[in-house]
Amino acid sequence: MRLLFLRLALAVVSVGAVAKAQTVSCSSEDGSKKYCAADTKQGVQLRKQKSDAPCRQGESWGFDDRGIWVDHGCGGDFTLGAAVRADGGKIVSCASDGGRAYCDVSTSRGVRLAKQKSDAPCKQGSSWGYDGLGIWVDQGCSGDFVIGGAAAHTDTPVADSADAEKKTKDKTCLQSAGKARADQLVKQCLQVSPATRPPCNAQNSCELIADEIRRSCALLGLDAPSFCNGYK
Repeated sequence: MRLLFLRLALAVVSVGAVAKAQTVSCSSEDGSKKYCAADTKQGVQLRKQKSDAPCRQGESWGFDDRGIWVDHGCGGDFTLGAAVRADGGKIVSCASDGGRAYCDVSTSRGVRLAKQKSDAPCKQGSSWGYDGLGIWVDQGCSGDFVIGGAAAHTDTPVADSADAEKKTKDKTCLQSAGKARADQLVKQCLQVSPATRPPCNAQNSCELIADEIRRSCALLGLDAPSFCNGYK
């Protein structure tokens, strides 16, 4: 009985250790590829970009059985494993130091603010939002966001949230993501789009451009460039 109790206790500790998300900082300070040791079996999420150079999964960061890798000057905090709500939605933390920051996640299933963690207000369409590049936060907003799943708790009324989301979609990619991000998205779009007049223009919404990249990458299949891994 004592041996059985010890085994059960160890199992509980083990489950608790897995459930608790760990954060690993990793930076490509000299612009070259670098590995940071980490247990990546449960997956990895970019929690916070800390570099001026963009961190884009499959292009300037990724992970494999060796750990987390960063390249092209990308630096950030990475969360091991993925927290999941009971309703099936995945929880992602995203924080702004005052300026705009992106958290690279798939937003095709929608995003809701679950918990504000900053003193600065998090207001959708103003200090946070999402597009084809991921979740963005600005003006010091920091919080936990739910990706997909059933409708999550939000401090923003449903009507206000819908209006804010519409305003975000009405903005050009240049307005919503800034020149560096918009230029990167347009460059990737032009590289893979087979259309004679593709929507690879910074005056379109980031979501429209990202959708074209996602569609084009799927058409290319195994011949797709490495950055396509971030659009699956």
